[in-house]
Amino acid sequence: MIWHIIAREKSDDSFTIENSQKGIPIYIDLSGVDKTIGIKSNLSSLFDSYGSFPTEVASDLLKLAMTVYSADKSAIRNQAFNKWSRYFHIYQPVSNIDLWNGIKEKLEQSLDFLTGDHWEIHFRISTEKLFGGMKEIQERIPSFSHSPSAFALMSGGLDSFAGAIDLLENTLGEVIFISHYSRGGATKTVQDRVYSLLRQKYPDRFCSLQFFVQPSEGIIEDVEPSQRSRSFLFLSIGAAVSSASHTNLPLNIFENGLLSLNVPLAANRGGGLSTRTTHPHFLSMFQEILESLGITMSIATPFRFLTKGEMLTGTKNPGVLQEGVKLTHSCSHGTYVRFKGGAFDDHCGYCLPCIIRRAATTAAGIEDVNYVVDVISNNLPANRVEGKDLYAMKIALKRLDNMTSSLYSHVRTAGPLQGTPEEISQYVDVYKRGMAEVQMLLG
Repeated sequence: MIWHIIAREKSDDSFTIENSQKGIPIYIDLSGVDKTIGIKSNLSSLFDSYGSFPTEVASDLLKLAMTVYSADKSAIRNQAFNKWSRYFHIYQPVSNIDLWNGIKEKLEQSLDFLTGDHWEIHFRISTEKLFGGMKEIQERIPSFSHSPSAFALMSGGLDSFAGAIDLLENTLGEVIFISHYSRGGATKTVQDRVYSLLRQKYPDRFCSLQFFVQPSEGIIEDVEPSQRSRSFLFLSIGAAVSSASHTNLPLNIFENGLLSLNVPLAANRGGGLSTRTTHPHFLSMFQEILESLGITMSIATPFRFLTKGEMLTGTKNPGVLQEGVKLTHSCSHGTYVRFKGGAFDDHCGYCLPCIIRRAATTAAGIEDVNYVVDVISNNLPANRVEGKDLYAMKIALKRLDNMTSSLYSHVRTAGPLQGTPEEISQYVDVYKRGMAEVQMLLG
């Protein structure tokens, strides 16, 4: 089955594909005017309040990311021929077809790697500006200088919170934090609480931009839960903010090395809900895309060679970290927590992010959230949903302990690794230390 995703720029855009094309056509209105198939967002209003707008090519990248994100959320993997990998044909308007055709293959390869799907992108000439004319810089926030010292993504997770603390401690000037949220209030609530604490501790030190992007119900009937493409949207938003700020500062992404590498726990877990959001190979490809488009933003991953526990132990402000750790959210199973009557701050305890988080906070001696399921004291069977990740982790730890073949080859099963011999060695070492951290928790 092929999903044909036709991106239209406004309600009277009549672009379509040939009737002979096999598959499922899904029409998307990028302007958001059509409430049935539009993409809801606060992009224009947020950039307007910021007082500056992205360049044309950065806007094109953002529009493409919105289309990809909508496609990913609307096509259920269970409907794919192998219940996982889907086939997408994207029909996307851009301002410069030749420029975008020059990176078409790299784009498709990066999305293939990120989502585990097959992407084919067809470009057509754009007739509409995303922000209605690319307004000149307007100083509308007197309290913010538009001369930031640093940029960083802020998800509301523990890693991004720890990274934000270190960035604010190490940076003298103003910082711009960039967030994304969609339907449902939990993600934004978590972000709001984290930002509120940071404003108390670091007053007048940063600007937070919380971008809302959500496909309308007419595009999505059933929501695909994996949503691996969200990071492509997140990074593209970061590139748009960077271009609007007219700086060459790097975009900081705070993620520990173990989760970034995303080494499969078992041979049959190459897919699942695991993510390649910050895998070095994907970030390298995205960096090449930016350079080919002339977007002068580099990507910085300062914690790529640290475990989650090492990130927490090395914090520049232990007091703020401890005060805010329970405000952050790492759990993949919020629905389970609510079903069990858990509080808003509670975590399921059995998903992989929860296991790694608990191992890290234990190693760092930090008081953490309440876990609904205690993977240490409970004897969880592998055939129950609560025991699957724990069982897979124990198998991975045992395999690692008995591994005689190259550990480097094992780490590369999630994707290629680029870098100097020293950097490659550091990737292998952080994987070993990260797994040892979990082993200490599980005993």
